[in-house]
Amino acid sequence: MKAVQYKYRNLLGEMARHGDNLKTLSAKLGMSYQTLSARLQGKRNFELPEIYTLLNLYNQPLEVLFGDGLGRKDLKSATDN
Repeated sequence: MKAVQYKYRNLLGEMARHGDNLKTLSAKLGMSYQTLSARLQGKRNFELPEIYTLLNLYNQPLEVLFGDGLGRKDLKSATDN
């Protein structure tokens, strides 16, 4: 079985800092665990209301939560489709 690879490392870091996991964050966002997992893997895009909730929940700017953590901003992939 292949290990799951999540795309948004900074978002995962904020989740950990705030004591969230996929189960708790999916409940806060009003979505299923599977839907959140697909979004974090980049298989599905986050919707604007979800992004807004994450920005407020973790009190971080968009480029921090959805950037690649290497100084480059990967905002396009967070908001595509």
